[in-house]
Amino acid sequence: MASSRGLVADFERAFEEFFDEMLIDRWKCATHAVEFERAQVIDHPDRYEVRVVAVGVDPAKIQAEVSGQRLAVRVPDKLGGTLESSFAFSDSIDGEASTAKWSEGTLVITLPKKKGRRIALKAS
Repeated sequence: MASSRGLVADFERAFEEFFDEMLIDRWKCATHAVEFERAQVIDHPDRYEVRVVAVGVDPAKIQAEVSGQRLAVRVPDKLGGTLESSFAFSDSIDGEASTAKWSEGTLVITLPKKKGRRIALKAS
């Protein structure tokens, strides 16, 4: 009987470790993803400001990419994958003048709006 109790105890321990690693970590990651998905976008007259909460993420591993009227932000998740959010804007963004700052678990990306160019009309 003592050996069957040992097997049951081993099984229970293995089950708890599996539960903790697979389910709890995934749940924590999903919670992290929800925070990441709830980015705040502020539309100023001359720029957009995007605030992304990513607590516990190494800021050196965050990627932000601007293309035309879109911003893509990628952060690593706890399971070795990548979480990504993309944002589309009504105005074109000046990617060269865009900046990003990291402070206390929050990424703040400033995206200046491209200014329209007036075209001078010539008399023919």
